Amino acid sequence: MTGRADEDLTAVLARAGLDPTAVRLAVLRALAGEDRAFPAADILAAVRRAMPVNKVTLYRILDLFVEKGLANRHSCGDRAFRYCLGPRFSGRAHGHAYCLRCGRMECLPGTEGLIDVEALGRRLSMEVLGVEVRIDGVCAACRGDGVDAGAGKN
Repeated sequence: MTGRADEDLTAVLARAGLDPTAVRLAVLRALAGEDRAFPAADILAAVRRAMPVNKVTLYRILDLFVEKGLANRHSCGDRAFRYCLGPRFSGRAHGHAYCLRCGRMECLPGTEGLIDVEALGRRLSMEVLGVEVRIDGVCAACRGDGVDAGAGKN
């Protein structure tokens, strides 16, 4: 991803008040290249295909991206957080489908209307800054039933 796409990523970092360092751009590029929430180890591998980076630097960048709303961090109970683009980058909140067997977490498109965040905030008398919706199950690949794992996702 180069040229115009990198200009867009640079602008995203600038809007978040962050300098567009090469490593930050590489991490954002890795997150933007996936339609799923994936573990830091996978992000590290993707970034390392482009440049050398150590784990501490990666985790600091991921923490910063979460703080700035560029990424979401999700706990799945298996000690490995998953990361995906946050609403500040994508412009929308979204839900996830998590496979309890293989640990894959897919971002679900079209879930913006699942929860009326404004109504929820009014009911709770609070400013709701985030909502996490996760559907747990067993994916088609893990079931081995031959059903396309992507079928039926909207």
